[in-house]
Amino acid sequence: MITDAAEYRSTPVPHRTRRRVLIAILAIVVLELIAGIWIFLARNPPAPQIDLPGLTVFSPPARLPKFDLADHHGRPFVNDRLRGHWTLAAFGYTSCPDFCPTTLAEMARLFKQPALSSVGTQATRFVFISVDPFRDTAEQLAAYVTYFNPDFLGLTGEPDQLQRLNHELDIPYGYADPETGEPIRDVLHKPVLDAYVVDHYSGLLFIDPQGRLVATLLPPFDTERTLQVYQQLRDHQ
Repeated sequence: MITDAAEYRSTPVPHRTRRRVLIAILAIVVLELIAGIWIFLARNPPAPQIDLPGLTVFSPPARLPKFDLADHHGRPFVNDRLRGHWTLAAFGYTSCPDFCPTTLAEMARLFKQPALSSVGTQATRFVFISVDPFRDTAEQLAAYVTYFNPDFLGLTGEPDQLQRLNHELDIPYGYADPETGEPIRDVLHKPVLDAYVVDHYSGLLFIDPQGRLVATLLPPFDTERTLQVYQQLRDHQ
């Protein structure tokens, strides 16, 4: 019988007992490791394997930087308005002669597909973000986007907000002289030229209901191809 602490410390632990303790500790470590991996995979599932030219899928999805824009109704449009539904987004400007009208026409066809129209615009929305705030007023944006679909939403913002958003997304834009192609590097002030053009990112952004960037898709867009990408991204969530 052990009578005091000194005697207890001097008593050797039987080999069998020590091995059981080590096994128990190892089992706890393994269980914690498995639980950690399970939690990580649950929060960050592997990206869906979609092999399409021009498609980039982010794994894990990328957090969007904070932004402060306004929609074509004049209401603030911040990150929280992306939550709770999927959003497809494109950058451009209403005077764009080619990419923008082509993209919006394709989006109009996409949003007529039963897979999207059956769930309503509350489940999936499209926003067009103008990077030409000097000419694209709220009225101009409203007339432009609703021509393609009355539920489409036009966005724009202060020049510094647009510049910061595009910079943090690594999709810069700029203005240029349409006659010479000479770039106008200052996007924070209205160009002297009235008829300047805007060089901008022409891809489509897929944003999940948590407001995270899940994928980008480069043109040319095709309704069936875009729908296939969107459904696979959505099913994967």
